[in-house]
Amino acid sequence: MPKNAAAVILYRESPELEVQWVRRSRTMFFQGGYYAFPGGQAEADETMEACAARELEEELGVAVDPADLLPAGRWLTPAFAPRRFDTSFFIARCPAGVSPAIQSTELDLAEWVRPADALALWNEGDLMTAPPIRHALSCLADGLEGIDERITADPRAKGELIPAIEMRKGIVLVPVRTPTLPPATHTNCYIIGDEELIVIDPASGYPEEQAILDSVLESMTAEGRKVREVWLTHRHSDHVGGAHHVSERWGAPIAAHAITADELDGLVRVDRHLEDGETFVVPGNPDWIFRVIHTPGHARGHVCVFEESRRTLITGDLMAGFGTIVIDPPEGHMATYLESLERMAALEPTALFFAHGPASATASEKLRGYIDHRLEREANILEAWQAGKRDPGAIVPEVYTDVHPKMWGLAERSVSAHLEKLQEEGKI
Repeated sequence: MPKNAAAVILYRESPELEVQWVRRSRTMFFQGGYYAFPGGQAEADETMEACAARELEEELGVAVDPADLLPAGRWLTPAFAPRRFDTSFFIARCPAGVSPAIQSTELDLAEWVRPADALALWNEGDLMTAPPIRHALSCLADGLEGIDERITADPRAKGELIPAIEMRKGIVLVPVRTPTLPPATHTNCYIIGDEELIVIDPASGYPEEQAILDSVLESMTAEGRKVREVWLTHRHSDHVGGAHHVSERWGAPIAAHAITADELDGLVRVDRHLEDGETFVVPGNPDWIFRVIHTPGHARGHVCVFEESRRTLITGDLMAGFGTIVIDPPEGHMATYLESLERMAALEPTALFFAHGPASATASEKLRGYIDHRLEREANILEAWQAGKRDPGAIVPEVYTDVHPKMWGLAERSVSAHLEKLQEEGKI
């Protein structure tokens, strides 16, 4: 159930219209590194207006009367997110003579910005922000007159779920429900490009979810765009379930790594092989350059897609927005998986788009955290082995003390992968 939250779009005219936006600290679990408006979760029995005013004062030291707040829409966090919020937005003029200043460790930047300039920074790929923020900025770029009606006219600003999320220009995320492994419930399908579109991992075999993806593609092709190809990051069913449907519905061939094509033989028709290092250029300013990179470890034929000019990485199942990735021998191979992570870290991406969970604006920290976490687990597994534990099932309770017992079966597979790596290295 989404938690109630509120945020304030604080503005001034000096003489041009400017809004106060903030950047969430990179250490924050929810939207770390994202640009947003000051706000937060409501307390028990607190009105949304009171919540908005309290959060504004706690975060920026600006006091406003809740009764003076102008409603500016209500947005729901998408269903794929591990933490969901039902957020009410409000508009408020900054009191005369007041200078906002950061009061909270949850923020690491606060500044005045012209709405058009903020949008330009997003268009250029210099920052990450969520759709409600971008929508408000777009409306405010046209001035304050009638802003309350314009900003709430969009159905998404009335509490409707967002079917498609453009977190970075040229990359549209469509979360679809799939029979995936917990804690995930959805797989993110990505649509990349402009005039020509690549659909990455049309994941769901459920007709109602395919209809959602179709509706998004229909709106995009109605603007004159064309679906060029379907790309598969790897063979797992929660990534390929809708491949044939999209291919047939939009007349687009399916492409995957040669290993994935062999593994899917008789299940999914693959028309073309994706080659390691292959690029797909989309005209823009600058051009988008999407490069395919073979990243085995989770699956033998796994690939990531790297957008070179803005250094955005579409990770497939190399990583996840929450939790970790199961490395399950014999298909999964821990040493190879860690090598793939190191290769992606060397690219120095600025954002990560996962197959499961929300995108990350703290790419370097997330990648290094994944590697360090695996190596820490491995050290603890080695310690348990040296203490006489030999069976993976016996090692799990010793090492995975932070994991719910319901997940120990999956953890046992990762223990087996670590033991295989340690054996290959001659450590056990």
